[in-house]
Amino acid sequence: MSLLQSLKTLKNKFSSGSPAVASVTSSVQTPQMQSDPLLTEVLAAALSDAGFAFERLASCIQLPEGLALAVQPVTTNVIGEGRVRSCTRIHAWHSQYFSQGISEYQHALGPDEAAAIAEGFAQWVKMDLVVLLDATRDVPRDCTVIEMNVANDAKIVEAAEPVGLTRFRQVILGPVAHLATNPPPKQKEAHPFCPCCLFTESMEAFHAVLQTDQFLGVRLFASRDQLGAQAADCRVNGEDFAAALPALTAYVEKWPQRGLEFRKQYVVIRTVSRIVDASAVPLSSTDVSN
Repeated sequence: MSLLQSLKTLKNKFSSGSPAVASVTSSVQTPQMQSDPLLTEVLAAALSDAGFAFERLASCIQLPEGLALAVQPVTTNVIGEGRVRSCTRIHAWHSQYFSQGISEYQHALGPDEAAAIAEGFAQWVKMDLVVLLDATRDVPRDCTVIEMNVANDAKIVEAAEPVGLTRFRQVILGPVAHLATNPPPKQKEAHPFCPCCLFTESMEAFHAVLQTDQFLGVRLFASRDQLGAQAADCRVNGEDFAAALPALTAYVEKWPQRGLEFRKQYVVIRTVSRIVDASAVPLSSTDVSN
């Protein structure tokens, strides 16, 4: 069956209705989760279109870096003539860096179900995959990184000083999707929007999880419509994380008026333990120890 034929058979594949959402803990599936064969082909096409090499295994897709991907359907809703909303879930894991796995939902719109699903995977490859690949490297290569010292008895040292072992929480910041209908104001912002803003503006909400060793995928979203109404959303491992919403909403209040605007980002939080020197801290360092 050709890929085009496979995409066509996706129509009416999923049942309508809202997906059943579990808790953050129970949503993590075992690495043996079977990938839906038809959706695997669509994900493979998205990877190929973006230039990624991969291997099809019995139950998943695996990239050369060892990152494994399985995909499952969740739900599809027809919301109007020629407007379909799809939801799928990609589960990713790596035997060394996050063997427990991490899940994320892909929500997308399209003229039909096949187009919506393909769009959801294309956006996932563009926004999420680069972050997950950096999370399979000792030193992230493509993303901006924030490192935080969570050790009580060790501090970050300068490169010219003696090095020491310590423990860090590392925040790997993915690319930002940013849309605004009006041009930026002529007067520059006090702190122009950059890849760190969505996380640093809501970082206090993550204080508890920053103190743990959990491997977490965090999706951050903030918006303001043409009438000034603010909205925010945050997911941790694909599930609602309401604690960050007040901070994200407060962040929107600081934006200059640009009509309809949204900012969206996927980040990974992980623990690293290594010999530390200043050159290994790409962006900034903050002591968050108790």
